[in-house]
Amino acid sequence: MSAPAQSLSLWRRVAGGRAGARPGGPVVWLSAVAIGLALAIGALWYLRPAPVELPGTPLDGTPAPQFRLIDHRGVELGLADFRGKPVVLAFMYTNCPDVCKLTAAGLHQTVELLGADAARVQLVAVSVDPSGDDPGSVRRFLGRYNLGERMVYFTGPAQSLPAVWQAYYLYVDTSVKEDAHTDAIYLIDKQGRERSLLHSDFDPDELAAALRTLVGEPA
Repeated sequence: MSAPAQSLSLWRRVAGGRAGARPGGPVVWLSAVAIGLALAIGALWYLRPAPVELPGTPLDGTPAPQFRLIDHRGVELGLADFRGKPVVLAFMYTNCPDVCKLTAAGLHQTVELLGADAARVQLVAVSVDPSGDDPGSVRRFLGRYNLGERMVYFTGPAQSLPAVWQAYYLYVDTSVKEDAHTDAIYLIDKQGRERSLLHSDFDPDELAAALRTLVGEPA
């Protein structure tokens, strides 16, 4: 039974009262209260906000796996340090011949579309090639896509990265000359919950709109 129907059912039970109850007595008073409650619940039911639709594959809002790593500048940070901002979490490496370039270019376009709101969003990358992603190559990569001021690019410690890959269900094959890895981009909200899974073919306009939605949500 819907919420309005349940409310009306409650009202009917109370409003029915006792036969012969004197006018203005407690039954009439309770009936007025019941009507008010029914109307209030009904209004809330019909005016409830529609579920937020984000691009990509919807996730169930479970807390994103936490990690603490060191970025290419030598700064140690954790995912929890970005709490209060929506996070775009990508996995990439600087010598990637295809999908990482698409991801970086798309994120640059997204930043441009966000304008001033870009400062309220955090872009994060976790390396899938710790031996090849040295500080110099990461700086050049980020500079090429104008992401140096927007993205935190984690490169190690190397022994800590596989646990992060596994936590995010990422397939990484470091045995091949050019690392093969799953194309995955996670949208994480201000409260650190996984909200959507995207890939390198995402639409920057859709991502920018989704991030504005997440920025507007309570922390």
